Amino acid sequence: MTDLDLLTNDASEEPPLFGAPRFLSIELTNFLSYKHARLDLSDFTALVGPNASGKSNAVKAFRLLRDIPTYGLPVALARHGGYDQLRHRSNGRPNDPALRLTFAFDDASASFYELSLASVSGKRYKVKRERAEINYGSRGAKIYFDSDGHRVVSSERGEDSPGSVIPPGQSALTTGPLAAFVVYNALRSIQTIEINPALVGSLQEPSSTGEFDPAGSNTASVFESLSQDDRQAVAERLSAIVPGIVRIEPRSFTDQQTLAFIQSTGNGNREFLAKQMSDGTLRAFAIMLALTQDVRPRLIVIEEPEVAIHLGALQSLVEILQAESATTQVLITTHSADIIDEVPVESLRVVWSTDGRSYLAPVSEHTLEVLRSGMITPGALLRADALDPEPAS
Repeated sequence: MTDLDLLTNDASEEPPLFGAPRFLSIELTNFLSYKHARLDLSDFTALVGPNASGKSNAVKAFRLLRDIPTYGLPVALARHGGYDQLRHRSNGRPNDPALRLTFAFDDASASFYELSLASVSGKRYKVKRERAEINYGSRGAKIYFDSDGHRVVSSERGEDSPGSVIPPGQSALTTGPLAAFVVYNALRSIQTIEINPALVGSLQEPSSTGEFDPAGSNTASVFESLSQDDRQAVAERLSAIVPGIVRIEPRSFTDQQTLAFIQSTGNGNREFLAKQMSDGTLRAFAIMLALTQDVRPRLIVIEEPEVAIHLGALQSLVEILQAESATTQVLITTHSADIIDEVPVESLRVVWSTDGRSYLAPVSEHTLEVLRSGMITPGALLRADALDPEPAS
């Protein structure tokens, strides 16, 4: 029976139809600067902390998870500097990393995907364990797969599979079990955004994919693929951050393409090519485009969205991100006091570092009580280095 059969045929129970996942948490064990940390996700979540505290390392966990189904595990690790670079070091000793992502479909119990790696000689790695449990339907049905890095066993519709053999160092996500197929799609629905304004402003090669490139290298093609209504929506959102934007139009130059920004001025409308726009405008445009692309991510992760954006526009930026979080979960990192003053305090997660080790926790209850009273703002506490995290249990 194929995955399609499993998704559409039903003899004795509800068919396993999977909608969009809602991401609940991620746990990092011996990953980069984290010995162990758990990040609980809401619709809109903001990681706040000083530079070099570990915010970017938490983002790298999401990027690695997205890269595994996209490129395969060996290439995904290589794109992050190799396995050895990802290992947390305590007292000079490297430790084996693991990631656990928890998510849910509709009202079913939480599902999870877990990947644990271990070292072998020559700074190489092996898959220590890779597994997932997928819960679905109103009757508490579940499927799973479990790999020891060599053999994959699985259960579908109550029937256990003896398993298949996979090559050393490879992920089980492409081996065929339905649970692996579900995880594959869930990880692919995560997108990290790391805009490079120079790429957004440059002439670009046409791209056949409608999926936004995290660095922004295919913004012209992605924008051109949008409907006219979606193009106008991007322009209207951008105008809330960069006043005067009237519309945006694709432009072609022989075999390359770019975008033209039509902006209202005192002398009427003027057209500016992307390369003529400021870095802040290009970053803001790319973020708006990522939120409007045809293939909408279920979780979008944006590092420091405030960079190069005018201080007066930050409130509008956060309002747009919060509005989008009703359909796409949003996770941002920031050390901007002005940004976090616009974010619900319950959405804040504090990141800090001590002796080279990163920690992550929600804002402490006593701090939340002070903030809810209106006596002080989160930004003021951040400036005073007094945004206290919840103590470890």
